[in-house]
Amino acid sequence: MVKRTNQNNANIEGSGNKIVGGDDKSQTNNFYGSNGKLSSLFEKLKASVDNSEEIEKISDDLKRYTARRDTVGLEQKLKNANKSYLYEDFAWLKQEFHKKLVYYQNYEPAQEIFAFILAIVLEKYIHLIKPMLREGIPEREILSTISRDVVKPILDLIESEGCDDIIGLSSTEIQGMFHYLTGNCHINWEV
Repeated sequence: MVKRTNQNNANIEGSGNKIVGGDDKSQTNNFYGSNGKLSSLFEKLKASVDNSEEIEKISDDLKRYTARRDTVGLEQKLKNANKSYLYEDFAWLKQEFHKKLVYYQNYEPAQEIFAFILAIVLEKYIHLIKPMLREGIPEREILSTISRDVVKPILDLIESEGCDDIIGLSSTEIQGMFHYLTGNCHINWEV
């Protein structure tokens, strides 16, 4: 808390992005706080990286998303859905996530972070995107929904918990998770 006196001898207090002239009687309710699940996992990850606490085993939670369910990959799924023109962008996004996954896969907290977020992405696909595909909703609206209702809420969750995101997750990697799951046969563009 910073406390200053201005030229009129009025006390001005500020903390974070809040500046108050006089006494601050307001309350702040931070429902996520810095002690949310993701924040705790990012703190554990930072400690693991700082202490070089690598492990060799991939967690079962993460394996359920990294193991291929069949042999049809991203490119073929897009071809089957008459969306081959999306392959170049989607493959790049998928690769950007995969780089982070490989780099951090030997840290147990990172595995939990990835499994946690991949579960959200898959749930959003099942309940939002798949019905849109089934109903024949235009591609532009589907892609907008992925951005607005899948990617943004995950980034907002990371930010709202005050995570020290040493992985550096951005919208690129979150979108990449969507296409990574497509390549591993959890998500399909043709229903």
